[in-house]
Amino acid sequence: MPAPVTLPELQKMHRMSAALVITDPVYLPVFERIEHELATYEAKDDAISRARAIAARQRAVA
Repeated sequence: MPAPVTLPELQKMHRMSAALVITDPVYLPVFERIEHELATYEAKDDAISRARAIAARQRAVA
């Protein structure tokens, strides 16, 4: 099973695919897919942060 892609790897792929799109728009679907993956990655981090904040508030009340 391949290792999961890290945020720095996604960011690097995003920059590389942007350069490719400038050269040839045929790469636009790849660029858009990487943008989608970045948004998903960031949303997951945001959700985990929100869950941690809720758990911390719950511990503070208890």
